[in-house]
Amino acid sequence: MDSTLPQHHNGAERARPRFSAARRRGLARFYPRKVIHWVALGIALVLLPLLLAVGSAAHYVQQLAVDSQDAVLDGTQSVKLSRMLGDYLLGMERNARVYQVVGDTKLLTTYQQLHTEFRHSASELIAVESDEAVLDKIEQLLAIESELHDVLTQEPPNSSLAINSLQRFAEMREIIRWLVDRNGEVIRERIQQLHNYATEAQQVLLWQSFMVLPVAIGLGLLIIYRVSRPMKELDRSIRRLGSNDVDEEIRVHGPDDIRALGSRLEWLRQRLRELADQKRLFLQHISHELKTPLASIREGASLLNGDVVGQLNEQQKEVVDILESSSLQLQRRIEDLLAFSVNDEPRAELELKRLSAERLVRSIIDCHQLVIRSKGLTVDLRFDDRKVFADKEKLHAIVDNLISNAVKFSPEGGCIQIIQTEQNGRWQLDIHDQGPGVHPTEVEQIFQPFYQGSAPSSGHLKGTGLGLAIARLYARLHQGDLIVLPSSHGAHLQLSLPVANKFTANTNANGAETCT
Repeated sequence: MDSTLPQHHNGAERARPRFSAARRRGLARFYPRKVIHWVALGIALVLLPLLLAVGSAAHYVQQLAVDSQDAVLDGTQSVKLSRMLGDYLLGMERNARVYQVVGDTKLLTTYQQLHTEFRHSASELIAVESDEAVLDKIEQLLAIESELHDVLTQEPPNSSLAINSLQRFAEMREIIRWLVDRNGEVIRERIQQLHNYATEAQQVLLWQSFMVLPVAIGLGLLIIYRVSRPMKELDRSIRRLGSNDVDEEIRVHGPDDIRALGSRLEWLRQRLRELADQKRLFLQHISHELKTPLASIREGASLLNGDVVGQLNEQQKEVVDILESSSLQLQRRIEDLLAFSVNDEPRAELELKRLSAERLVRSIIDCHQLVIRSKGLTVDLRFDDRKVFADKEKLHAIVDNLISNAVKFSPEGGCIQIIQTEQNGRWQLDIHDQGPGVHPTEVEQIFQPFYQGSAPSSGHLKGTGLGLAIARLYARLHQGDLIVLPSSHGAHLQLSLPVANKFTANTNANGAETCT
């Protein structure tokens, strides 16, 4: 017998989780799983307290109407019957007194009819009255009237007992006057009660409104929070994807349809990450593969230009110069590709040095002097002796890309303005050209990698679309920025970097730069 007890206990323990799971599954059937379900639940929860308040108000109004109707009907009926008693009593007294004088039996018959109507009206008044004092007075009135009736119908006319009994009419008139006054007081009391009830109902409804509105608002805010929180998570995830942040896993909580969208976004994030990795590997591979034969081409062009393999004539030198210049341009494009593939999410340290911005800009302009002369461009430099702390190689790449674009898009005989200023604690370099400018819809797109703007270029070679992307990347590495400003004619790009006192760096660097 003892051995069966543990088995029974274990069976109960095993059954308990199954019951809990079943209960959870049963409750899950009623749990909202979609946004539309939450919206419907929110509407229902918000309307429920309002409907309760309206129902309570309707109850109070109905009760007030019923009580008012009862008070009006009862009060009117009581006053009417009391006044009828007075009228009947007046007729009875008149016929009784005349009967005692003339002894006409017709008067006694009329008195008997009025007596019957008097008793009937008194019975009706008893039926509608509930006040004990009024009922006692009515009973007293009926008792006096009954005694008087017996005397008047049994005694002969003008007898002393009959004559003396006529004084009882005065007592009955006083009772009826008291009943009329009492009914008036009862009506006033009922009106005051109705007024008090209406005031109480108004206060109750007011308190219910104060309680229902916060509850309804709270429920509405709760539903809004329950629905808006996953929407905010979706928005945050989409923004991360838009900013190329594909490292963090996307997890969206909430209704089933919102979580389904979150799952699709997570799939998209993984796909974008795979594409980004493939793009980076492709750029690194193609850059490396191109640099190896390019190095041989440049070396061969250098040997030919140095007359190592023999003297060249003028036409051959011109061809070698073109070959060497083209190989140099190709090398820069490959280096741009390689730099972008490595630094599209930079984490490298900056080698900050105190640089002369004017020397840096002039050295870069010298590198583009051949194109500037061929297009007849004018370069307007406006500099002072202000220094800037920056990584020399990266700042050179930024400014070189900006000047290269300005030269590339400037028309024949155009002017390029390069102005250095300091505004709001930031060093700024503004570059204006007289080219076609940047369309307002492309202000941010031109900084996207590989994006080719719609503006026509006057150069012979089409760019890769990496120059401005790398320039902004390097600017933001310096805690600065590169933006496009509105311009009535041509393009206006502005480079801004923190002033020198924002950094700590060595101050013994040489600011000069040479072409390679």
